[in-house]
Amino acid sequence: MNSPLLQLLVLAGIAVFLILRLKSVLGTRDGFEKPPVPRGAEPKDSRREFEVIEGGPDHDIVDNVDADSDAADALARMKRIEPGFSVSEFMGGARGAYEMILMGFERGDLAEIKPFLAEDVYETFAEVVEFS
Repeated sequence: MNSPLLQLLVLAGIAVFLILRLKSVLGTRDGFEKPPVPRGAEPKDSRREFEVIEGGPDHDIVDNVDADSDAADALARMKRIEPGFSVSEFMGGARGAYEMILMGFERGDLAEIKPFLAEDVYETFAEVVEFS
């Protein structure tokens, strides 16, 4: 019963079963695929081209501060210097730091927040925590 031919037939049966099972689970290449793009027909620069529209409000700025404020002016200058600067991400990080500082102050854990405070602010916090 342990003949090599029998073992080979069992392995072949298992392989056929696995292939059919995978095909039924994964499907075939028939259906909703896009047709293949012939070689050489691909654009040289596949990046999208965006048209820059001058003069409109920068929503990254005006969604966070008043459009005619000094803060909006300063943020616009920052974005001209560093185009990748995101006001929304900066404001989110600032909110997180503010909350962390307040929670550290509330718990009296000033060592955790000391790197984020000016020396005079830290000393004031230390005095308040010491007397409470």
